[in-house]
Amino acid sequence: MTPDTATLIRDGLALDADQRAVVANALLESLHDAGDTNDIDAAWRAEAARRLAEVRAGDVELVDADEHYARLRASLTE
Repeated sequence: MTPDTATLIRDGLALDADQRAVVANALLESLHDAGDTNDIDAAWRAEAARRLAEVRAGDVELVDADEHYARLRASLTE
């Protein structure tokens, strides 16, 4: 690892979680020939809209993340 790489990693780790996610996403995309991602982006937007509509219509039960993980841990120990 070069000193420049070590410095870049150190500086990256000093960012807040949202900023690190943006940087990580950009770096990952640079490793793949993403090509045209419009179809994928459109599919995710449609999925997000569908899920939001379900929540607004009351068709799904929202569960707090901590409660969900507690239920999951409990189911694994049974």
